[in-house]
This record gives sequence, C-alpha cells and structure tokens, in this order.
Amino acid sequence: MYINICRDISQTSGCQNSSACLFQNSSNILVGSIEPDTRLQFDRDGNLFLTYRSTAIPAGCTSAPSTKITLRCPRRGMGDMPRLISSHECQYHVEWATEYACPAVDLVSHTCQLRQPENNLAIDLRSLGAGQVVSIQVQESGLPKYNYSLSICSQNLTVGSGVACGQQRAAACQSDVSGLVKSLGLPEKQTLRYSDRQLSLTYEGGDPCSSGFQRKTIINFHCNESAGKGFMEFFGEDRCTYMFEWTTDLACIASPAICHLSVNGAKYDLSRLIRTGGFNNWRAMDTETSETIILNICESLSASDRTAVGCPPGAAICLLKNDSTSLSLGKFQISPGFDDRTQSISLSYTGGDTCGTRGSKYTANITFKCSPGAVENEPTLLQKTSDGCHYELVWFTASACPLAHLSGDNCRVEDSLAGYSFDLNPLSKPATVPGSYYNVTNEYTEHSYFLNVCGPVTGTVCSGENVGICQVDNVDRRNYHNAGQASRTLHYYNGVLKLVYEDGDVYRTVPPVARKTEIEFLCDAEAGIGKPRFESEANFTYNIEWMTSYACPPMFVDCSFVDLKTKNRYDLSPLARKDADGNWVLEIKTGIESGRKLYINVCRPVVALNLPSSGACDANAGVCQTEYSGNREKVKVANYGRSLTGPRLSMDGKIILEYTNGDICDQRDATLRYSTKIVFICNREITTMGPSTNEFNPGCNQTLIWETAFACPEDSSGVTATGNQCSIRDPMTGHTYDLQSLRADKSYTVNNTGRIFKLNICGPAADCGNDSVAVCDDKGEHFGFSVNSSIRFSNDMVEFLYYGPDTASGRRKVTLTFTCNDRLQQNSPRITFVKEEGTALLFDVETPLACLSFAIDCQTFDGLGNRYDLTPLMKLNDNWIVEDQRRNRYYINICRPINSVNSTACPGGAVGGCQVTSTGEVFNMGYVQGRLIAPELNSVTMQYQNGDICHNGTDRESRRSTRITFYCSGRHQAPIFVKEEDDCSYVFDWLTPFACPIQHVIGENCTVRDPLYQVPFDLRGLTKAGDDDYIVYDESLRNFSLNVCGALRSHRNDSCAINAGACLGHGDSAINLGNYTSRLEYEDGELKLFYSDGKESCNGKWNRTATIMFSCDHSKHGASGLSYLDEKSSDCSHWFEWQTSVACLPFSQAECSITDDKGNVFNFERLTMSDDNYEIDGSDAPNGPAKFIINVCTTLVHTKGALCPPNSAACMIKVNETDPKKRYVSIGRLNRTVLSYEDGHVVLSYDGGAECSSRQNAKTVVQFDCAPGVSVGRPEYVMTDAACVHHFVWSTRAACVLNTTAAPSGDCSVQDPNTGHIYNLSGLRNDVEPYVVNGSQFEHSYLLNVCGPLLNSSCGNNSGSCQMERLGQNRSFNAGLSNAFLLYESSGLLKLIYSNGTMCHHVTKPRMTTITFICAVGVGKGKPQFIGEDPDGCSYFFSWHTDLACDHEIRCVAHSDEHEQDFDLSPLSAENAEYTAPVNATGASSGAFFLSVCRPLSPIYKKFCPPGATVCREETEGQYVSLGSFNSGPVYDPVAKAVVLVYGNGSKCAGKPSLLWKTKISFFCRPGQPENLPKLVGVDENLCEYQFEWITSVVCPSVPSVKVTNFTDCIVKDANQNQYNFSALMSPTGRYIQAPSRLHPGHKYNISLCGAFPSGVCASSAVCRVNDTSQITAYGNSRSLTTVFELPDVKLSYRYGVRCLKENTSAVFLMECDQLAPRDSKPLIYAEEECFVMFKWSTPFACLPKVKPCKFRYNSNWVIDFSRYSLKTSSWKINDTRGNRYFLNLCHGINDGPSGCGNDMAACQLRVDGSVRRLGSVDSQWFTKSIEAENSLTVEYSHPFDKVSCRARIELVCGLENEEPRFKRTVDDCTVEFEWKMNLMCGTTGNLTLIPATENPKTPVGSSNSGRQERGNAGSQAVVIAISVLASIVLVLVLILAFRNPSRRAAFTRKVTSCFGRRKRSLSSLQYTALSNRDLNEGDGLLSQNSGNIQHYDSDDDLML
Repeated sequence: MYINICRDISQTSGCQNSSACLFQNSSNILVGSIEPDTRLQFDRDGNLFLTYRSTAIPAGCTSAPSTKITLRCPRRGMGDMPRLISSHECQYHVEWATEYACPAVDLVSHTCQLRQPENNLAIDLRSLGAGQVVSIQVQESGLPKYNYSLSICSQNLTVGSGVACGQQRAAACQSDVSGLVKSLGLPEKQTLRYSDRQLSLTYEGGDPCSSGFQRKTIINFHCNESAGKGFMEFFGEDRCTYMFEWTTDLACIASPAICHLSVNGAKYDLSRLIRTGGFNNWRAMDTETSETIILNICESLSASDRTAVGCPPGAAICLLKNDSTSLSLGKFQISPGFDDRTQSISLSYTGGDTCGTRGSKYTANITFKCSPGAVENEPTLLQKTSDGCHYELVWFTASACPLAHLSGDNCRVEDSLAGYSFDLNPLSKPATVPGSYYNVTNEYTEHSYFLNVCGPVTGTVCSGENVGICQVDNVDRRNYHNAGQASRTLHYYNGVLKLVYEDGDVYRTVPPVARKTEIEFLCDAEAGIGKPRFESEANFTYNIEWMTSYACPPMFVDCSFVDLKTKNRYDLSPLARKDADGNWVLEIKTGIESGRKLYINVCRPVVALNLPSSGACDANAGVCQTEYSGNREKVKVANYGRSLTGPRLSMDGKIILEYTNGDICDQRDATLRYSTKIVFICNREITTMGPSTNEFNPGCNQTLIWETAFACPEDSSGVTATGNQCSIRDPMTGHTYDLQSLRADKSYTVNNTGRIFKLNICGPAADCGNDSVAVCDDKGEHFGFSVNSSIRFSNDMVEFLYYGPDTASGRRKVTLTFTCNDRLQQNSPRITFVKEEGTALLFDVETPLACLSFAIDCQTFDGLGNRYDLTPLMKLNDNWIVEDQRRNRYYINICRPINSVNSTACPGGAVGGCQVTSTGEVFNMGYVQGRLIAPELNSVTMQYQNGDICHNGTDRESRRSTRITFYCSGRHQAPIFVKEEDDCSYVFDWLTPFACPIQHVIGENCTVRDPLYQVPFDLRGLTKAGDDDYIVYDESLRNFSLNVCGALRSHRNDSCAINAGACLGHGDSAINLGNYTSRLEYEDGELKLFYSDGKESCNGKWNRTATIMFSCDHSKHGASGLSYLDEKSSDCSHWFEWQTSVACLPFSQAECSITDDKGNVFNFERLTMSDDNYEIDGSDAPNGPAKFIINVCTTLVHTKGALCPPNSAACMIKVNETDPKKRYVSIGRLNRTVLSYEDGHVVLSYDGGAECSSRQNAKTVVQFDCAPGVSVGRPEYVMTDAACVHHFVWSTRAACVLNTTAAPSGDCSVQDPNTGHIYNLSGLRNDVEPYVVNGSQFEHSYLLNVCGPLLNSSCGNNSGSCQMERLGQNRSFNAGLSNAFLLYESSGLLKLIYSNGTMCHHVTKPRMTTITFICAVGVGKGKPQFIGEDPDGCSYFFSWHTDLACDHEIRCVAHSDEHEQDFDLSPLSAENAEYTAPVNATGASSGAFFLSVCRPLSPIYKKFCPPGATVCREETEGQYVSLGSFNSGPVYDPVAKAVVLVYGNGSKCAGKPSLLWKTKISFFCRPGQPENLPKLVGVDENLCEYQFEWITSVVCPSVPSVKVTNFTDCIVKDANQNQYNFSALMSPTGRYIQAPSRLHPGHKYNISLCGAFPSGVCASSAVCRVNDTSQITAYGNSRSLTTVFELPDVKLSYRYGVRCLKENTSAVFLMECDQLAPRDSKPLIYAEEECFVMFKWSTPFACLPKVKPCKFRYNSNWVIDFSRYSLKTSSWKINDTRGNRYFLNLCHGINDGPSGCGNDMAACQLRVDGSVRRLGSVDSQWFTKSIEAENSLTVEYSHPFDKVSCRARIELVCGLENEEPRFKRTVDDCTVEFEWKMNLMCGTTGNLTLIPATENPKTPVGSSNSGRQERGNAGSQAVVIAISVLASIVLVLVLILAFRNPSRRAAFTRKVTSCFGRRKRSLSSLQYTALSNRDLNEGDGLLSQNSGNIQHYDSDDDLML
C-alpha cells in the first residue's frame, strides 16, 4: 500500500489522483482520495486521523473503499513506519506512530539550534548561514528556468533580514528569466525540527499561490561525515512547497536509517534493544584489557547513562579505557542487514575516532543471532583486528528472531522466540458479576456495543450464555443483536493483538450471514487498561480498536552493569522471572495482621496474576501489592513502581534497584507516586531465596532487602578448564555445565552453503579419518584436535575451543559457543556455522545444556497468608533418591537443579529431576521452573516441566514432568513415588515438617511465651513509669522518644497523642510515630513490638508506624543497647533495635578466672560472648552428626538457630532431627564453680545436662591448652564417652601464663600484658599528608604523623611533630623527633611520646609531644585533638579517639554453611610464623614476598617491611612495599571452594596513586598439607591486587569418622585412602609402651597401640592400667576402634571397654602430626578420668607424606612420567665411601627414614656419628634439562630452613637397565650428588612412559630436541613391539614342548623357588618373606594367600604373581 499525507500520490504509476493506493495482483487499486471535506482531525483519545474515501467500487469490493490513517504520537525516538492493522472488505486502517503527530513545541526550535540533553540531542546549524547567500539555478531543456536564492540561519531572524526578494526581504526567493520574483518564506517564520530521525528547516509565510496556499520552503538535511558544511540542491516543488536537500556533516546527529528489516517474508525488529530515556546503555567487556564497551542500538548512546558522559557526541558505541578516557568506536549510520548464509543480522557502526597513525577510523560490527527467550542478554566481544581498529561483537538475543503469527488459548499468547507473552485476562470482567461489560458507542450509527474481553457479557438485553459483544440501538432499545460469541483465543502478529468473536446473530441477507466482531488491541504504554473504541462496520464485521498497555511487550531494563572503578561485573538477570515462573512473593506483616503481599519481578514487569474479579496488576508494574479481604486476595496497589532504570552500585558496595513512577499515592497530590527500592546484598551461598520479609511501610515508598549470590561481582576473567574436561562451573552461580552427553558416536554434520564440516563435541570426530581430529571439512582440511581442547566460561557463555595445526597464517582455532535453547532434545543440539576469519572458525551450538537454572523461591504462601519454607530440603552436594517398584531410580532436588550423579548419564543444566530406568535409560524429568503453590492449608506443590519427550510419534506424545506434593507432618520422611501418569508426569508425595506453616506467637501484657519451652519473655521491666522516656538519635541527630508497652511519659503536654509509644521530636512539632501496644510478638528466637496508627497523612495518606526488635545480649541493660536503624527506616516507618538482657532466656554467670599452685592467674573472661555462642562441628558424634553450642562461664545466648533449653551452658544440635523438641539437647548447665586446674591444664566443666541413654546426665568438659599465637581460638570436639561426657579441647592464649610488663616493640604496636591483645596503630601513619591540628587561641598549629616522620617539613626530616606560628614571624619548631615505640599504660591507655625537639626559647629544655590514644568504637581512624601544653609551653598534649585503640579481635575463622563448620586459620598464624613466597607469576616484579596470617608481620632480620604490613614485597633496590594489612577476617567462597583472606590498605599502587595495594590469598584443601607455602599466581594491576594460592589441610572439611576393622598391621586409611602407618611406634622388644597415671599414683598405663592384650583383665583391650603386680582396668575394646581425621592430626578412639561405674571405659589417642618429633616418641596423658583416658602423641607418623607431581614436560605435547621410581612406603638407600647412609625418594616423602628425617623430606643423610642431616624437602623439587648430556635430566631437592642450606642433586641418565641410584660425590659439606641410570632416559632404546601434556605438570619445559627425538622413537617402538610379540609366541611353543614331561616341570619349580624367595608351607597359607636384598623392606609380608583369596599389600606394584 502507498499512502501520502494531505497530498495525492504523485510518483507511483497508476496511483495518480489518489492519496491511498493498493498494489495487488500486478495492478493498482485506488482506495482513498482527498475530498473537499477531508481534514486532519482529533479522535476522542487525542490522536490525529485522516480519512480518504473513494467513489468507485473496484472489482472484488462490495462497497467503495476507504482508508483511515491514525497518526499517534510515540515516545521520543520511538517513531516507526506505518502499519496496516486491518483490511476488511476494502476498508483499510493504517496506524502510524510518528513524532510529527506530537505537539510541535516539544520537537522544534525557531533558531538554528535545537538542544534536548535528555535525548542526547545537540543540533547547531548556525555555521551554514554566517551571512552567506546560496544560489541555485534550475534548468529546463538545458536552459535556465528559475533561480533560487536562500539565506538561512541569519543572525537576526526579524522582519527585513534575509535576501532581497523584489520589494521585500525573504529567507528564500525565486526568480525566473522574465524577472518575476516570489518570496518562498520569511526568516522570522523559521522552524528547525527533528522528528523521526529527520532534520528539517522550514520557512513559511511566502507569497500566495493561485490555490491560495502561501509558498513555503523545506530544507531536509542529510548526514555525510566527510562533506564538511556540504552543499544544497533543489529537490522539487509540489503545490507551492519548495523542497531542498542539503548534505552536511552537521546533520550527523542521528541516523536516518531504520532498525527493522524484512527478509523473504519474515520481519525482524531490533528497535526493542534501543536504549532511550532513563535506560542505561548496553555493555560488553574486553576481557583482555578489562575495559568496558558501552553501546546503543540504532541510536546514539543514551545520555542518561552517567558512564557515557565522557564519550564523544554522536557515538553509538564507545570504549571506556582504564585510564578514564573514552573512544568512539563508531556511529549508527547504516541500517542493519541480513546474512542468508549464517541466518543472522549484521549491524555496522562506522566513523569512530581516529585509530593509529594512518588516519583510519574505529569501526565495529555486531552480529545478532536469534536466541529464543533471551531478552536480558548482553553482547559479547568476539575479537579485535590485529591493529585494534575494528571490534567484532556477537549478540544472542530474542530480538534477532523473526516476528511470528501466533495464537494462544486462555486469553494469553506467548511469543516464545521473543521471550515474553501477552495476557489480556486483566481486561476481562468477571462473568459472575452483573454488569460485566465495557460500553462502546458508535457516534455515526447511534448504536452502543457492550463487550467483554475473553468472556461473556452479563446484565445486557442480549440473551445467551456466551455473548461476547451485544449491539443495542440507542433509539429503540428493543432492537439488539448478538454481535459475536466470546472467545478466549488470542492472536498476535507484528505488534497487534486480536480477538475474533464469531457466530453472532445473522444479518437479514440472502443467504444469511452471521455477525462477527474483531477487537484489535494496540500498544500504548501510558494507557493502562485503556478503553475500546468503535472503528467501522463493513462486510458483516464490526471493528473495535483498543489502545492499552497490556498490548505492549514487557519493558525490560538491562539487569547487569560494570563498576567502572573495579571493573567488576554484576548481573541480576537470573532473578528475572519469566511467565511460567510466577513472581517473587513477599509477605507483608503489619503488627498482628498477616494479609498483604508484594509481587515482585526483577528488571521486568510482574507476571500477570490469576485473581478473577479481584483487579489486576498494571502491565508495566515491577512491583504490585495485594491484600486479603476475608479469604479472597485482591489487588490493592496495581503499580508500586516500574522498572525504568537498571541496577546501580551504592557507596557501601550494595546494589540498588529502584522502581519508580507507580500509581498516584495521594489523590491530593498527583506528583506523589508509589515507589519501591530493593537493596541487594552479596551472599554467595544464597541463590534461591527472595527478598527478606520486611515490615510494611504504610507510606508511598517501600525499601526491601535481598541477600543473594547474584549481587556478588562476577569473575571477569572467566574460568577455563583444559584437558579432556567437558564440564565447567560458573564462578558466579556455582552452576555446572556438563556437555559430556553431547559427544556423538561419530560426528555432527554442519552444512555451510555447500561446504560441509564434520565436528564432534568433547572428543574426536570419527568421520574425519583421524583419531585426534575433532573438526574437519569435506576437503580433508583439519581445523582442531581433540587432545588440544579447553572449555571456559566467559561473559555468561560456555565456550569450547579446539586448537589445530599451525599454518603459514597462524595456528588454527575452532570455537564452539553454546547458547540456551530448552526446546530442543537434550542430546540433539542445533549447530550452525557463524563465520570464518583468518585461521579461526566459529560455530554456534544451541542446546538445553547451556541453560542456566533461574532462581526458584523456596517459600510460598497459602490463601490465608500462611508462609511455608522448603529451603531445608534443598540439596547442595547430592540429591534425593527414590526408587519405584519397577527398580527405576529417580534423582530429584528441591528449588534447584540436581547435582552431578556419578556413574549415570543424567543430564546437566537446569534439570530438576532425572529418571534412570532399570535397563539403564536416562530421561530428563523437567526443568527447574515455575513456583511453589500452597493450594490449601498444610500442603505445598512443586512442578518441574518440559523434560524429555515421551510416547514420541504417537497421539500421546508429551514432555516429561515432575509433580511433588509436600504434606505437613510432625516427622520427617523420605519422598515416596506414587505413580507415573499417561502424560509421563511423575508424581511424588512427601511428608515433612517443612510443609507446615511457620508459626507466629503473639503475647499480651508485654509478655510472650517461647512455644518450644513455654518460657516467658517479660519486657515489663523496660516500661518507663516516671516522667522520662528512652531517647535515641538517628544519623541526622533527630531525637526519638520511646517507651516499652506503655505510653510516653514526657510527651503528655505536647502534640504527641496521649497513647503514643514512640515520638519524633518534642513540643508542638512532635510527631506521633505509633500508639503503644503490649502485644509482644515472637518468631524463631526474635522478639518484636509494633506500634501503629501514628500521626496520619504521612506522604499524604498513611499513618506512621514504629517497630522495635529485641535481641539477647547478656551484657546490655537499660537503654545501652538501643539504636535507631537508619537503613531500614523511612519517613512513615521507623525501626529500632534493642540489645538487652531482658530479651534473653534466664541466664547466669560464673567466676571465670583461676589461680594455679604457682600463683599464676588465668582469666578467661575474654572468651565469654554476651551476644553470641561458639559453634563446633560434631560430625563424628556417636549418635549421628551434630553441632555443639558452647559459651564460657555463662549460659547460652538465645539466638535464632540456637534455641537451646533454658539454663544450658552447652548444647547439642542433632542435625538430622526435624522435631524441634528433640533437635536441641542440653549437655551441661552452669555451676557455681566451672573452672579447675588439673595436671597442668585449666578445665571448664558443665554438668547436669539432659538425661541420656545411660540414665546419666550429659556433661561437657573443655580442656584449655596454652597457644601464645592464638588470641581467642575455638573449641574442638574430641569425643563423647559412654557416660555422656562430651570432651573438647581449646588452644588459646588465655590459657598461657600472663606477662606483667609490656615493652614497646618499635613497630608501632604493643601487647596488653593482661589479655595478650596486640594493639597496632601503624594504620594511622600518613606519609602523604600530615595531620593538621589547631592549638589553643589559634596562636599555633601543629603537624603530626604517627610512628613516622613528617615528609618535606620545615621542622626537619626526623620530626614527628611540628609547631608552626600562625601569627608574627610564622616560624616553625620541631616539637619532637618521631619514633614508633608505642607505650601501654596500666590504665589501658596507649601513648606515643616524641622527645628531643627544638629547644624552648625561654627555658633550656627540648620540646616534647605526647599523643594519648583512646578507644572509640565505630569512629574508624579518628583524628587528633589538641588538649593543652605544660606551664613552660614546651610539652604539648594531644588526644586521639580511634577504633584502633579498642581491644576487639578479628577472628581468624571462616564459616561455611555448605559444610556446616568453621575453618580456623590460626594454626597458620602462630607467633613469628612468617612465610616466604617465590616470585613465579606473570606481572610480578622480582624479589621475595613475606606473609603472615591474620596478624601483622613480626620483625624479620635485615628485612625492613613497613610497620603493620601483613604482606610485604621486597623490591630489587632493597625497597620494601606493604601489600596489605589485616583488618577483616577470612570468608568462605562456596564457588571456588576456598577460604579467602583479603588484606587491604597497603602501600600506594604503582601507576595508580589513588589506589592502595591489596592481597588476596585463597586457601585450598589438600589433606596432609598442614602448612605448605603460599604461591603467587597472579597480579591484577587494574585492581592493584596480588593473588596467592595456599594449599593446606587446615581448610579441609571434617572427614567423617572411619571404623577400623583390622588394626593389627598398625595402618589406618582415611576416606581419601591416605594411609597412616603407626607400626614403628610398636615397641621393638615386644614390651608395652608405658605412661604413668596422674590420677592413680603408682599406676601406669600399658599401651598396645596396634594390638590387644592376650589375656587377663585387659584381654582384647589396647590400653591397660596396671600396678606393680597386676592388671587393674582395661580401657576400650581394640575391635571398636574408630578414627577421625582432623587434619593434620588423627584421632584414634577405643570404646566399649569393661564396665566402670555406670558406663564402659574408653581411650582416645590424639596422634599429632609433628615432622620433627623423634620416631620413637612416647605418648603423654592429655586427660584422665576414672573411666576415660586420653593420650597426646606427637609423631611424624601422623603426618601424610609430601607428594609432588612426578612428570617432566618433554616437549610441547608430551611429558615423561617418573612415578614408577617413586616409593610410597619406603625409600632408596645408598652408602658412600665414608660410611654415611643416604635415604632418597623421588617426588614423594621418605617413609622409613631415621628419626629427625621426616616424611616431608625427599633426601636425608644418616651420618657416621648418628646425627641426621635433612638434605632436601619434597616441596623444593625442581627438574632441569641437563646441558652436558642429551638424554639427561637433573632433579634437585634443597632444605633452606636448617642452619646450613643443604641440597641433593640426582642426575637421571640413560641406562640399558633400571638400576638403583648411586652416590657420586660430595660437592661441599652439605651438597651431595647422585647418579641414577634408567632406561626411561634412553630415547630410542628406552621404554618411555608418555602422558598428554594437557595434564599441565608444574615443571620446567624441556628442550625441543627432546621432543623431536621422542617423535622419532614412535616407529622404533612399533618395531620392538612386533619383534617382542613374535618372540613371545615362539617361547610359549618351546615351553609347552619342554614341560610335557612331569619330572622336568618339578625340577624347574624347585629351581625358581630357590632363586626368588624362601617359603613356609602350611595347609592354609603361602607366604613370601623376602624378595631380594635390595628391596628387603618392601618384600616383607607383601603377599599372603588365605582360603583362595589373594590380598595385595604392596602399593608400588613391585611384585606380580
């Protein structure tokens, strides 16, 4: 269709004299012309419209055609092309969204400047005028016809300016050859306009034409970057309008291009990606440089985005560089195009800033790929050209999918490609309510139409059950018709929604035709529900048009952003809920009322609610509020705010997302609207929880708190895994992508316009004809090898990379990018070729395995508002497993995807359930989507849908799904399989207490009872009865008055009401914040008072409220713990927190100090916690896993999650128990005396706990050990004996004998001699800017520094205090020399004294400065204040209030909810424990690093690290730089599975003076590595951060206890199969090891650690107490041994011994790892009772041997494996000529070395004199390629920590046979060399063991010659193998013939037996007691045969039978 506006069509053949013309069937049909009465009009909705009518009736039409054009004003910048929205029987309706239909005042200027900053618009055409006249001659037939003269943009736009035009002045003038002159427009009637991306300049008021119209001139400007000012051309004249075209660079403000295209009948529209108004620009990261790219689509950058401020004007894509500058990478000047080959859209940006020295411009190209449902995705930088001038990006987005013709049922239609749906149910009126209809009047035919949406009308004259629209004659109401039956089928195409109502009453025609109605819904984002309007009646069809916001696609905002300071990327898009997922739901509680909800979505509108007859949420609302009326839920506030701007980062590191422009909140003030703010807080352990329950603010503004992992910064570097791995973990969400199931049997075929590729995923492509080729084409070219592959997670996408052969242009690379498409089958990916560039290929792989599971809220509400929480059923590491009767097994998880299932092919991705059939088939049972539903009280239902297809190809075909119904039960049970329905829906039932509604208890009279113990909480003691109230201040120092459960006492005569319980201010301005109540609320350990009905009209509508939250703190009384919560409060809702002892259960305290027999005082008050408790892991507790809660010298603090019985001082929480009454068990009460001193230890005892199975009361015993380097420490669980005594040990400084003096250390720190706390004030030192303090009377000012000199001071270089005159001569005086000797006084004050300053001028003594530091919690560093001076005026005194002077410890403990335990780093933090890390990371300078853990570095000899530094780097020039100080404790990172410690506030960062160095240490678990050494792994120069990794057993999770069935060999193994051999601790003489008893003088304990006493009282026991003559008591049964591996120690427990009192005896051995302990060390008694004894045994045999990788990289592709020479249970032994004996091992610790060697050593020397020298540790292993010999390597071990630095060098050389290592020579006193011949080093004759280098051994790379030699060996090896096979066949034949004779066989057997070993015969066993002399120790008892079973004990595989 061709149309024109207010003019006829003039240039289209066949359409002359028409204003609307249709091209159809190769001919034109005139469908509308301008008539005399045609005029532009306004319709009732304020839109403009034109109607063109025809008089002729063309063929095929039953009436004359007409065309109506509705011109609608769009949002700024959102104009579109005209759309034909209806065409019924030649009646056409066109809608055009154009800015020309908007009020001109918003779009025009009457000068030559047009500025709109909010739209990034700045136009200035003034330079085109400048007094110049442009002349243009128009010719006809080669002869001049007209001359045009124009003077535009005159400086004086008044009458008389412009060019001379006859007798007047004009802006444009026309003259012909005859001299006729006409004015074409006046300069004072100039209009500059920019609409629909078109810039035009218009001059009106010219001379009139013959038609009466005045002549006018229009100049249309076009952009050309290179045209300069450009030139103007005459375009043409049409009915007195003269048009000119001017091409100039001044018009390049916005592109004239369009953002949509049509290809082969399919339409594409990228305009949904345009960012305008308040939206932020899109972002992409350059991961190589950590720089950010911001961009917009089809527009310049959005100016409202603050990050775009520095970008050049007009840029559509901009690079934000790390140096804070910006570069334009291009402008939008070219419309997008379509690539048929790749089926993708391409958009190019050109004309960026100048790049390089050749003058070329930056350019960029974006390739858009269709990704269904991806509406929040961002573009990804794919690559840059080598010169860096062109950027290539790819964008997987739903906007690149074709627009579709769609239909949907139930008044909904889903555009699955675009990723959203339309729902018109909110427009439907309930059929059950009379008068449910909309009234539409046709003003032309005098009819009214009563209609409903997707349902019947009620209360009209039309009869029938399903009348959708009723037509009624307004004159004769008896004349009515059914105009169509209601339908719920909704149609959608190209932005138009349509309902069709058919089968109405028939017309009186022959034949009769039924009436029909079509209702077209069009988008108007501001219309809300809108209203219908009658359009036309034609061809028996009524046309209704409805402008409504419910017809608009959802408005999405970018849910991710990049912090430009840190370059961290944040992404909240996983929290966005799609239609099937429902919304996030937040219950609102207002006092005792629980009947409101907030429905919330993130970065997009809420999903429509199914609330019939109860209203609807606004279609664009991001937050919507409902309330309950009776049992019915209805919408209260339809729009509580729209999501118009993306998230942002606050100053304190939280993410803020604001919803604004909600409904009007106060009808008296239309500007006051509802809004919501969500504060997101990073918590990496929470991914499925919604916003926390917040008290409802009755005002207009809500503030919500949301803890989630998605508020944490992403790892911008991505994660990469190499080798043959096919899965990878998203570092942000912890989600694992497993692609293994995509590996094809042969290969996938990808066709690219005739070129065919063969490829495979995670393996070679069999069709490529080579076992290692993964990608090839039909021409035989190889592009990628499967052995050279890696998988990585980068920029929210999984990428799989293959590297191929080298070519002349570079190495080939293939990248497979995986995108989510959950509509495909699990193992049937869709692979498309994207592009080839240079040597790189890119493919796109669509698969459900790339889908990230969206967060599912594990909480829900029932219809009565009760809350349910299934979070405890969510599994983090394993799954719930259910079996049915058919032996099928089901793996399911709750609210999150299943975890990896070993030995099955269960799919990865967002799968919530997996079925493994009895035959091994595996099916996806549905994806994690949807939401929990509570259909009735005490039940919850959850569904996973869209799993694998079942009944494929039949009429029952459907997708698998899972439905679980949870029922409330007092007892927790496992899920039960119920049935499989016909549609493959798997149904489960689950009885669990978590399906019960959460209880909420409300008391009276300011009391409430704990529902668990019925203990009352009574706050009446806080009620004020006098004339004063509690006063508290907020941050703005506003004063609040409070009373508890009573009216205020001091406000009875002011404006606060008489019943007010909280008030703001005093006097006449006082504001009542809420009337008091005595209804105290309790929920899960929390107490609350809610004061409501305060002063009304807050924000014009609401009453004010106040909420007081009470928490337990034993030390707080009265109002000392009262504070105002600014972060939770708002204008109408005020929050207070009150920590008080009144909110505790009844508690008591005991004396917490004790004196030993030597008069030493031990004070443990420091360990007492008043507001929390200590939590200890007890996974090996005898009655199942448990947690222990302990406090010191006081009863437990009643807190959430620790609901222990009253009066408990220690408590056990049974982890697996769901009944709260059985879950919390008291294991000890507080006695009057709890401390005792026993056998050199202080012991804490609590008894009188709950009764246990032995009919005794539980007891807790804690033994304290002195640990000077551990400030507080934490208790550790030892065991629970049969008498229910729970034993703990606690290493802490508090158990040490206290010093009485505190000598200054000289490093700005000092230790409190009473508590051991170390104060360190080095953080106050400022070497950049001194502290300036004004003295009294302002006569002097002082410059100060702390523990350091003032730099560049007029008082001298060593001055620490400088006095300066402010009057007179302005002299300066040194007021004291600086020093770092901090003093501690007995009063608890810290002082720093600077003496020996300049002599006083009136007395003969030097000036001196004293600074006193005073504790002030919460003030940070604080600042100094001048106090005064002495009478002589020579001593100056300052006070300094600072947080650093407070005695508060930062715990060196990280808690992990995942493992439910604390990780304590204090073993690494001992006094003087400094660690040195070598420099071996890219980006690090030379020198060494010194580190300590959780404390500043101690002084290091000749190392001058800055005071207070915890990490220090030694630079090459002898300079030392602080890389951070300890100011915050460690945290556990559940994604990295590491404990992370960050040190901040280091020295200034080189190159970035605004930043300070910091250090990040990640501690990773490795059993058997108690300390190891930190290793530098990287330096992030952008963040100024050094990154270390530290592998240690200190952070290993607790290993479950292991029951030992056979300990006679003295060997135990942990769960990781690590072996501990304690056999060397057995007495070699057969006598028992003895330890004297302390409890029974004269008695001893005989110990048989690895066996049992054969007879007597102690038979079958490992420990026996004896006197001189007989056995007394046996402790524990040797057959009941269990082990607990609390690395680095091992605990051996013997239980179930003989009866003793009322229990059985037991014994425990704490085997403590000590590498330096003697090999024959003895145990010491650690604890002793009548029925229990515990020994502590320090021994190297409790340490795991050190192990290092035993592979050497031979070349780039292969490594040599030396592990066959590494002995795991012994060592190689060599003697030298002087009688010294050497113990060697390769890559492994020595297990049988002499005492003092240790199994962390790889080389030791036993000298002739019996002394032992440690030559080298395993950790120091280093391989190097020998220079002298071709086939030689050297491995070196060193031990630099002895007084003499020793080393052992072993040269590995070629030997035709494998020999033992031999002594070669002694280089010096402590360097020994050995030689080792092995055939592994012999090249062509050696037997090389080669392993792919992708295992990445951490050894130096060998030379390339070795690699060539090895490749040459392959052929030789093949020959050797072939010859060996033939020789073996011949040998077998010879042996068969030779041994046919029986006597010959017997003789041979005897010969073999005599050569290889001695044997002992018996009926049941055959033992080889020795193999050979060189392997004597390994040979002993290696093999035995019993009852036909062979047990092989040799872990080295040296013996084969």
